[in-house]
Amino acid sequence: MDFRKNLLDLYYYKNLQYKNTVIIILFTYFIGISVAFLTKHLNITNRLDMILVATLSIIVIGLSVLFLNEFNYHLKKIPEEIKKLG
Repeated sequence: MDFRKNLLDLYYYKNLQYKNTVIIILFTYFIGISVAFLTKHLNITNRLDMILVATLSIIVIGLSVLFLNEFNYHLKKIPEEIKKLG
């Protein structure tokens, strides 16, 4: 029983680390886009730039939200499993 509890603890911390990594990737993405606009590497009036940024943003944000939801689900489920064992 202790062995299973330790495995669940490891699984919990693995999901927590994944969640933190996704959050860091999102903040890095937003900072990068902001810097690109501030330094004029991305032009707001250029339609192609805006389409590419919008498409990439939808992909990055969409995948991040999906991953965060999945990791949050596991992070809520694991403590319940540990309590059942305890």
